[in-house]
Amino acid sequence: MIMYHGSPELFDGFDLSRAGAGTGIKYGFGVYLTESERSAVHYSNPRALKGVKAPAHYLYTVEIPDLTEDNHLMSKPPPNASIVAKVESALGIKAPAKVLEHGKLFRKWIGMTLTGSSTNGLEEEKSAAELLNGLGILFNVWPTAQSKPDGEKNVAVFCDKNVRILKIEKIDVEQQKGKWVLTSREVVSA
Repeated sequence: MIMYHGSPELFDGFDLSRAGAGTGIKYGFGVYLTESERSAVHYSNPRALKGVKAPAHYLYTVEIPDLTEDNHLMSKPPPNASIVAKVESALGIKAPAKVLEHGKLFRKWIGMTLTGSSTNGLEEEKSAAELLNGLGILFNVWPTAQSKPDGEKNVAVFCDKNVRILKIEKIDVEQQKGKWVLTSREVVSA
């Protein structure tokens, strides 16, 4: 599956020790990718700069394994029954009915259960990602636009080894209507 990643940094491989540095971990621990090249271009400028253009912008075209019904969690819909069974078996406990309403709640419950925490943060998300990845559940998925749940998707890939960079482009951007948009591109590595 082809996806995109935008960054102000040039690198030749993803490093999860930096997870959360750009946009946080709102959608789980992992490498954040999108099916939308336009979204990746926009995210090539750090949010922290708030309207100030970063010195450099890069667009990464990457490949990840295809999504199957039992290798990912969706944020809103309930988790797949086979995923729930794998997680419950690994943890040795049944998931509370309330956390089975949404994939996001289920993912957070996994992390808090593993760490013994009553709140969800980076360590909880990292713990959940490691367990899920070890069970063959590779991604957390959410729609690019919440108003279009069947449209383009974003993913958090739980393990950087499941992301292969196909092409890196140095891009130039300009702000239009509050979004950073692509104005030129040059292949750096393919």
